[in-house]
Amino acid sequence: MSLAAQKKIIILFVLIAAGVFFYGSISGCSYAEPEESVSVEEQMIPTANFVSTFTIPMPDAPGLLTESNDRAFIDYSNKHDGYITVKFLENTDRRLMVMITTPDGDEYIYDLSPEKNEVFPLTSGDGRYKISIHEHVTDNVFLDIMLIEIDVELSNEFVPFIRPNQYVYYSENSPVTKKAVELSNRHDNFIDTVEAVFNYVVESVSYDFDLARTVTFGYKPDLDEVLDQGSGICFDIAALTVAMLRSRGIPSKLVFGNYYGSDLDYPYHAWVTVFSEEDVRIGEHIFFKAGTWNILDPTVAIILCLSETDTATSDGVTYNAKYYY
Repeated sequence: MSLAAQKKIIILFVLIAAGVFFYGSISGCSYAEPEESVSVEEQMIPTANFVSTFTIPMPDAPGLLTESNDRAFIDYSNKHDGYITVKFLENTDRRLMVMITTPDGDEYIYDLSPEKNEVFPLTSGDGRYKISIHEHVTDNVFLDIMLIEIDVELSNEFVPFIRPNQYVYYSENSPVTKKAVELSNRHDNFIDTVEAVFNYVVESVSYDFDLARTVTFGYKPDLDEVLDQGSGICFDIAALTVAMLRSRGIPSKLVFGNYYGSDLDYPYHAWVTVFSEEDVRIGEHIFFKAGTWNILDPTVAIILCLSETDTATSDGVTYNAKYYY
């Protein structure tokens, strides 16, 4: 791995570890503890006539298009659906990483667990992606395990954002999914389900300032645990919201970037965007514009003790997005 690439890995890890707890100086509020199917088409987009029961799209590794060596295995059979799977074949205590370089040259860096098939999204549209696997040796030295390049033509722009992946993990029978089903079964359209999920997360989850102060490199949310404990940092809160929406067939993105608010200097942050086909309003303050991805920020709503929060469009002023998952 080049010195420049190593430096980018280190910088990104520092940003993720430092940025997820940017609200540590703000006084938060605490909440009490809360109280035959239709198949989804691969070309899924949100619709106003939302169906509350359906087959949840789940990733797999069919082995049709693969690259491997004696240490690692990459399955890109589902590249048109916006994801790959990676498995490191050996047990090791060394840190493993996956780097995905997008067609635009952006680098997404993930930890990889040994002997476990993990799902990584291809979130930057059509084009040529580079996927590499690295093993930490010592200090800032990483051993290159594998590098492949694949040409990707997505089925549509939504497919990377309708399935679980490493950062937004849920299963068909997980508590997160069951809660989302419970919430969506009370409604029969897209926007009411979005509103129900958002308000549930805001009213049922508190911001964990202790975790924010102690979070370490490589942190990944356990969303069922976040749901059970009712607390988390912005990463947890945004990923939980996205998982619940995706499990109901609503394309949504987990977004990392810089947030600007009163008395804050563009701290690193995680939030949610949801695609809407129509102009709709969620509660009093949130407005979704048709034909675009719209911002939801449950963390800000939680910390400011709001059931609904005023958000801005992604104009690079209030929210400056950098990475999508």
